[in-house]
Amino acid sequence: MSSLNINIESIPKVRTVLNIQSHVVHGYVGNKASTFPLQMLNWEVDVMNTVNFSNHTGYGSFRGSCATGQELLELYDGLRESGFQYDAVLTGYVSGHETLVAVGKICTDLKLKAMDEGKNITWLLDPVMGDEGQLYVEENVIPVYRRLLESKLVDIVTPNQYELELLLDKEISSIENLKTSLSLFHDRFNVKHVVLSSLFADKFDDLEGGSDTIYCCVSSTLCEKLVFFKIEKIDSYFTGVGDLFSSLLLDRITSMDDVAEAVNEALTVMKKVLFVTKNMTTTKGVIGDKHMKDCELRVVECKNFYEQHDKFYEPILISKK
Repeated sequence: MSSLNINIESIPKVRTVLNIQSHVVHGYVGNKASTFPLQMLNWEVDVMNTVNFSNHTGYGSFRGSCATGQELLELYDGLRESGFQYDAVLTGYVSGHETLVAVGKICTDLKLKAMDEGKNITWLLDPVMGDEGQLYVEENVIPVYRRLLESKLVDIVTPNQYELELLLDKEISSIENLKTSLSLFHDRFNVKHVVLSSLFADKFDDLEGGSDTIYCCVSSTLCEKLVFFKIEKIDSYFTGVGDLFSSLLLDRITSMDDVAEAVNEALTVMKKVLFVTKNMTTTKGVIGDKHMKDCELRVVECKNFYEQHDKFYEPILISKK
């Protein structure tokens, strides 16, 4: 039998991530939206599900259950006893107080253990709590997120505008009080990178674009200025967007020196995915509508985009002071 002409040395080494998010049987949110793209980007992904639903809640009807904190800790005990180690941990949607406390214990233990061994684990925390003034988790998770951030072990955090306001208990309506809020956030929580996934122009006194425009804002201790990216809003309802974005961002930030360019690449991939999703359906996504199935992110169809390094957006630099 002839030998295979494969150069083993040319096969790239994988990185490992513990991905703690929601799970749905059908559709693409949480772990379903982030696992496949990370695998395509050469990550070995270990998945821990915080909920197990038939489909995402936007359908108006779903079945399933939420994991308890004890169940997650038992799973983690199994991982720890087997000696598994990770290069990163990615945390997303957690429904309740007890479960979030458990997630915090898991991530803290991973970080501290790595530090004791002279290693580093990147923790990207997406504090999924709500959007546009609507809270969709238990209110008592807010102080838990604050305590997790106060551990000063989180490397990257990706709130939207509403979630940043919840974490700081401070309304944001202008660039000036955004600057103040971000400065306070860095000082209080010692987070290296804050990537605000969505700021709504019509909620600001001094951002251009009105209701058709959102902005992504990057505030990093490695950047002297805030970096804004202006994004045209797509007239449809999508789910899993933040989950896919955070996975792409984790990959880029941990492999690139320039944080703003990393965010630009992740946003550009997202633009392509949403364009494909929008143009492969004839319906508009509306919460509770039976046609929501047609508006699921085209995660598999877009597999060739994830490794691309295009940068579609022009960065807008604004002084932090």
